[in-house]
Amino acid sequence: MAVALDDIPSSTLTPPAPFPGERDPFLPLMMAKAITRSIDGWPRQVFEQAAWRPPFPGAVTFIMDPDALKVLFVEQASAFTQGAMFRRMMRPVWGEGILTSEGAKWRWQRHAGAPAFRPAQMHALAPSMSGVAEAALVRWRSSPRIDLPTEAARITFDVILDTMLSGGDDFDRDTASARIEAFTAQVGKMKLSYFFAPDAHHEDRLNPPTAAGEALRGDIAAMVRRRRAAPPRGDLLDLLLAARDPETGQAMDDEILRDNILGFIMAGHQTSSVALTWSLYLASAHEPTARRLRAEVAAVAGDQPIGPDHVENLVFTRQVIQEAMRLYPPAFQLYRICTRTTEVGGIAVRAGQRILIPIYALHRHRRWWRDPDAFDPDRFGPGQPMPDRHLYMPFGAGPRICLGAAFAMTELVVMLATLMRGATFTVAPGHRVWPRANLTILPEGGLPMDVVLRS
Repeated sequence: MAVALDDIPSSTLTPPAPFPGERDPFLPLMMAKAITRSIDGWPRQVFEQAAWRPPFPGAVTFIMDPDALKVLFVEQASAFTQGAMFRRMMRPVWGEGILTSEGAKWRWQRHAGAPAFRPAQMHALAPSMSGVAEAALVRWRSSPRIDLPTEAARITFDVILDTMLSGGDDFDRDTASARIEAFTAQVGKMKLSYFFAPDAHHEDRLNPPTAAGEALRGDIAAMVRRRRAAPPRGDLLDLLLAARDPETGQAMDDEILRDNILGFIMAGHQTSSVALTWSLYLASAHEPTARRLRAEVAAVAGDQPIGPDHVENLVFTRQVIQEAMRLYPPAFQLYRICTRTTEVGGIAVRAGQRILIPIYALHRHRRWWRDPDAFDPDRFGPGQPMPDRHLYMPFGAGPRICLGAAFAMTELVVMLATLMRGATFTVAPGHRVWPRANLTILPEGGLPMDVVLRS
């Protein structure tokens, strides 16, 4: 049952979410929800126990214990791969890039690409990010009611193009955005049977490429060819063009560059847009947080555009984002396939077993968190013990932790500070906010917000 915001004292905000019930869910109902709104069907055991497995053949094993997750993500990471089902769905577009490759093919790309995403370099991109946010405020002057997820997706897509591709002049933004949306919708229509067939059933199978996906790949490939022959522009693409594996000196060829750029564009802007949506909603819904955040921005930056020197000093702004990603993690679940029979934190796992790490439930786990469903940015404040890195995983964990985490946090801090300073946001009267989990967690039916620009 959701808690209405109007019924909450000003000192507390428990935002809307499906709370685990006292009884186990009806298993057929849980199975039916597995694809389109899975968190609604997760039982209380997932929020309370170290591990849980539904009582039916071929069921996935949920793991929620931080010691077990450390083994899974770090100590025995090679024994837990993304699996054949993931490759079947994602390789038709993402090819052999960092997001989909495994083993040595993944390792050299990761080593080559990592220097391009150092935090100091990401902070240097703050002026471009701030400019995108300021442009959105100007745009909203003539459109005072917005759909927040739609606008957040547009903003973060513009940031990706401006910082990675020097404005994206090489292809049409609207066309590229529509193709990304079409591909995402197609991937979201996974067949329920995928989850009940053994992972080995998906080996050497690829879903047929979509027209939107093939068009995107063609657009990016043509752009890479043009950029190789052009003078450097100083953007992230130039850093990737110059990237080399520090051990072997291997560079990314046109195909690998195409796959990685497309992966960064799609995964990067989508996850950031989700995080921005929930951060802005939560900061606006809780007036004490809104006042405190605006006071911090005024003290740190005044009326200046948010720049590289401001990012680290916007401490509370960052806390709001961290808490928003705890409550509504963009990557709300991760799958792994066990490649060899082993033990994970005292949990026996057989070869071929499908593992689900329910990040959403882990972030709200009754055993690990104080007031797990409450919005409390101060749990990430200075002097507070930081949560175990295998309890709080908005960017994943281990060697495959998100390469763009520093980029995303810089972007989100700049965006939230700029937008909250520039406007007030109120949920449209009568609209019920409810999180729905499909490929990621977004408000069901959108999130109409009334925007009033601040002087």
